[in-house]
Amino acid sequence: MNILAVDDEYYALELMRSALEEVAGGATVYLCRDVRSALQTATETRMDVAFLDIHMPEKNGVELARELKLLNPKINIIFATGFSEHMKEGIDLRMSGYITKPVTPEAVKEELENLRNPIEWSNEKRIKILTFGNFEVLVDGTPLKFDRKQSKEILAYLIDKRGTSATYSELAAMLWEDEEYDRTKQKNLQVYIASLVKSLLAVDVKDLLLKNRQGILLNTGIVDCDYYRFLEGDTRAINSFTGQYMSAYSWAEFTVGYLENQIQKLR
Repeated sequence: MNILAVDDEYYALELMRSALEEVAGGATVYLCRDVRSALQTATETRMDVAFLDIHMPEKNGVELARELKLLNPKINIIFATGFSEHMKEGIDLRMSGYITKPVTPEAVKEELENLRNPIEWSNEKRIKILTFGNFEVLVDGTPLKFDRKQSKEILAYLIDKRGTSATYSELAAMLWEDEEYDRTKQKNLQVYIASLVKSLLAVDVKDLLLKNRQGILLNTGIVDCDYYRFLEGDTRAINSFTGQYMSAYSWAEFTVGYLENQIQKLR
């Protein structure tokens, strides 16, 4: 299930993100703070559900809903707002639901369980990441192909960081260790990252890598990873760890030590 959440207020959008992560873990969530980016996102990816704020600059949520309906007539529109004066317009648009702010996980869950146009979905994630032993990435059960080994190592490193940002200089230090990070390496790093993005787009994975002011990071919410399940206390993942973790990469030895310490604590 693809869910679009649109709100020009940062904290309101973060509250919605948190609620969706809690109750819709198997969904892919797209967050937008303006109408233009929301429409672009919905044009590129078919949305099943849209949580829309009503009062926004440029166009309000009702106008945005009309345009989203043109892109996908079956989209479930759910207004999330502190005002109720647009209720009639929402009914005319055949909206799926209406949430009063502040948003709560309980309210979001209720709306997702009672969609006007029901959607079959599960918590099964397309991307499976294997880190115990050699590092592999499976998309829909098929190994992801990397054109460059450095691109694969960059992805492995981001997985190891568990959703925290990696700066470009940090990635360079990981790839070239103590060598100086000069202009040539900067260009090469950009090539490796572009190659990684190309490999992901080839299998229609558009939202695994995220960018912020610090650098790039992994969208951990859309992957099934043995390392992450180990940290969550999953018994099968814990039993599958035999002392090897991303064996091809020397920097991964630090995590091996951490995992072994966790095993000792469990005994």
